[in-house]
Amino acid sequence: MNKSLEKITKVSLYSLSLIPLLKENFNSLCIIIFTLLVIFYLLKNKIKPKFGKEFLFSTLLFWMFFLYQLFTPEIDFKAILKHLPFLIIPFIFINKPIFIGLKEKRIAITTFQISVLFQCLFYVITFFIENGVNNFFYVSNENIPFFREYVLNNYLFKIHPTYFSAYLLLSFTFSLFKILNVRYLNLFNLIVTTFFIFIFSSRIVIVAYFLTVICFMFLRIRELKLKQRIIFSGLVIIFFILIIAPNRNIFFKRFNEIKTEINKPVEGNYYNSTNTRVAIIKCSINLFKELPVFGYGDSLQKELNNCYEASYNSNFYKISGEFNTHNYYVHNLLFGGVFYFLLFLLFLTWIFKRVRKSPIGIFILIQFLIINLTENYLIRHYGIVTFMYFTALIIFIKSDQDQKTKNTTAKPI
Repeated sequence: MNKSLEKITKVSLYSLSLIPLLKENFNSLCIIIFTLLVIFYLLKNKIKPKFGKEFLFSTLLFWMFFLYQLFTPEIDFKAILKHLPFLIIPFIFINKPIFIGLKEKRIAITTFQISVLFQCLFYVITFFIENGVNNFFYVSNENIPFFREYVLNNYLFKIHPTYFSAYLLLSFTFSLFKILNVRYLNLFNLIVTTFFIFIFSSRIVIVAYFLTVICFMFLRIRELKLKQRIIFSGLVIIFFILIIAPNRNIFFKRFNEIKTEINKPVEGNYYNSTNTRVAIIKCSINLFKELPVFGYGDSLQKELNNCYEASYNSNFYKISGEFNTHNYYVHNLLFGGVFYFLLFLLFLTWIFKRVRKSPIGIFILIQFLIINLTENYLIRHYGIVTFMYFTALIIFIKSDQDQKTKNTTAKPI
């Protein structure tokens, strides 16, 4: 019975890594099941749950938002539920069963990488059912890759392209730190994830991708001898040529748009991803100039919409969905005011201190910080769960903990 329960608990942990393949409600169900199994483990073994300083700091974003909602006239229960992973994921990892260690961590990461590859395959199949090869690299007049828009709107469920691109970047990074071991599966994963990062063409993820590669080369190339450095550098150059060449139309059009459109204001039906971002920045600055002590709270989006309406002769913000701040740092500042923003920085500082001795942890944290410059990544389910899950794996499963289990031969990540 104990062995069966142990296996079920481990499988439940791995199910959290299937997030690229699951709708939000199914991913939430996986979290609930694993949480119940952790609680059962604590009760069965008469272990007192840990609610100390570590728990408080790791769940700070939830308490910030929850307490803020308690003092608002109308509590947004739906938003509180969306922020629950900020509370639940740290809890289940701080109180995880002793048999979950480095080996399980490695399997969870590998499961995630396989899930990303399968999702890429499913996207390709979905695309080619109705489209030919000629459309695979097509870019519209609005500089939007056709493949990206098609799978977004025609797949079984929607994952925003930037969020899926973040999955690709994470998977790429995990393989990158193993590549010097010359494992062919890691090399295959590097090629596939790089290819699809350019296909989905999220500019901020591409920027994070190049910074990741450059920093990794700078750190690791010093470990190699001169001949090895030359060979390694040559392989990297060939790799980029082979990957970028078929995607050059998508790549150059997406980034060229910044240069050609940044000074062209939104007007009527003329808007794109660049000039709308400029409009968002200008309105965010206007709101900051009149920032209340405790921010705008739940009325923030309404205030932004009022600014768009007053400043631009266009209803772009009504046609294309919600145009939020597209910057999580600005969002926190405008939503809750300066004190709220400082608490958010305290949370990031705590995470940095906990991952600073893990090179891959530092890389992943910086990637998330970069993505949040142009996306409110931590206000959507996929963003919140992904960030909390992988930071928890890195922070709460370490080699010294693993020595207490039977997985002493596992190789740390």
